[in-house]
Amino acid sequence: MSGSTAPVIPRYPAPDLSVIRPAAPAYGFDDVGTGKTYNADAVIVGSGPGGASVARKLAEGGMKVVILEEGPAQSQFLPNYANTARYHMQEGGAIVAQGSTYLPIAAGKGVGGGTLINSALCFRTPPAVLEKWTDMLGDDDWAPNRVLPVLEEVERIIGVSMTPEDIAGENNLIVMRGAQALGYPGGLAPRNTPGCRGCGICNFGCPTNGKASTNITFLPLATDAGAEIQAETRVLEVLLSDGRASGVRGVAIHPETGEHGGEVIVTADRVILSCGAIGTPRLLWHSGLAQDMGPVGEGLNVHPGSAVLGLCDQEVYLWKGATQGAYFHHPDLPSVLPHSFTAPPEVCLSCLQTVGHDLQKGLDLLPYLCGLNVMVSDTGNGSVRAHADGRAKVNYTFHRDDLVRIREGMVAAGRVLLAGGATRLTAPVHGIGIHTSADSLGRAVRNKPITEFVTYSAHPMSTCRMGTDPQTSVVDSQGAAHGVPGLYIADASVFPSSIGVNPQLTTMTVGTVIAQKMLDNG
Repeated sequence: MSGSTAPVIPRYPAPDLSVIRPAAPAYGFDDVGTGKTYNADAVIVGSGPGGASVARKLAEGGMKVVILEEGPAQSQFLPNYANTARYHMQEGGAIVAQGSTYLPIAAGKGVGGGTLINSALCFRTPPAVLEKWTDMLGDDDWAPNRVLPVLEEVERIIGVSMTPEDIAGENNLIVMRGAQALGYPGGLAPRNTPGCRGCGICNFGCPTNGKASTNITFLPLATDAGAEIQAETRVLEVLLSDGRASGVRGVAIHPETGEHGGEVIVTADRVILSCGAIGTPRLLWHSGLAQDMGPVGEGLNVHPGSAVLGLCDQEVYLWKGATQGAYFHHPDLPSVLPHSFTAPPEVCLSCLQTVGHDLQKGLDLLPYLCGLNVMVSDTGNGSVRAHADGRAKVNYTFHRDDLVRIREGMVAAGRVLLAGGATRLTAPVHGIGIHTSADSLGRAVRNKPITEFVTYSAHPMSTCRMGTDPQTSVVDSQGAAHGVPGLYIADASVFPSSIGVNPQLTTMTVGTVIAQKMLDNG
């Protein structure tokens, strides 16, 4: 298969529940009181895939590590979006990029960050992407053969395995059958869910601890090695001493009321920002450091896309089974990655555009829906800044080639759904109608502008890119900031380019590599 973003799917062992540990202990709002001070070798802001992987590596390497997290000290799980947005999404789930269209962007928070509420897909970083990074950075540590052992280590820690058929759910099986029937590479997908029961609500949090999120994998390993976690703390600024990062200052935030509590100050030799590709540049701009650090917040990639829905003669119940448990890759569309999705009924109704008098029609169709997300490795880009109150200001401009590839991917997705058992197709595109062939669907979307598509992203990246030139990058190949000694970044914001696959595994791997470089350099 050609193309830089083709998923690499090795053979994985059977699910191993032993990777799941008791949740990492964390301090919260009530522990801060009128104020709290820490002294550490390293302070890490953020406990998601980047921050947790750095924390584990540094703590096990002998460093005294303090992790600060804005979200709740304990997961606040309920199976509905409103609760998830309130407790476990940055800015209440209301981050929206403006530009070509309005593009919602999801970013998680809580002890575990985005791993608490993601779909658990674990595609390896494509080798061609790593080869590109190696050339761009002039650093062989990012070469595929050097990164592979790190990927394998991370996969073991978080228990990556293939989605089992018995909990996949009918929607994923339709995708698997369709890909096989058409001869496309794909099928059931790798996920870090060794204890999955097929609840279909990973994006709201896992009610069974079956998903090996960082709060029950990397972070317990870090705290076992002496790391401390201070949650419910919003970091306001990076502290400087003689031009060098020397710690951070934050304030305790009550998880229920939003009340501000005591000040939290951490002094440390190393400050590592792992707030994500939205949160990290937002903090740097709000704290006044960004202007000295190169193109902070520039080059935002988001893996934008839309979806295709199939209508079946048999009951499917799209919202049951493994969340995003299947995928395929069309050989002629190397930078398009369609994968299944699990959505609650209200989201499906919205995608069907059945409102008013058509609501009952939509309700009748719900059990018979199947679907695929269509995600592209984007060539468009955006930017992240901070409003005066600290909220993210995000802009994103679609490249016309990306819209072409979204349309082409939708046609391919339609063919797979029809081959897997659907009889009709539709999509969340204004006025699209219902179609009996993928070609008919393709004709219907061919001239539709991006403003008529329902779009969404949960993969922001590349806003503080690694590179060799301080004019075009924010950190070097070791994650060290060009303009501020002692400051590091380790999250998806440092990706030098879009990667074309779900970024969880890559982010954990990047965090591990950067942490190892810190240990090697003393």
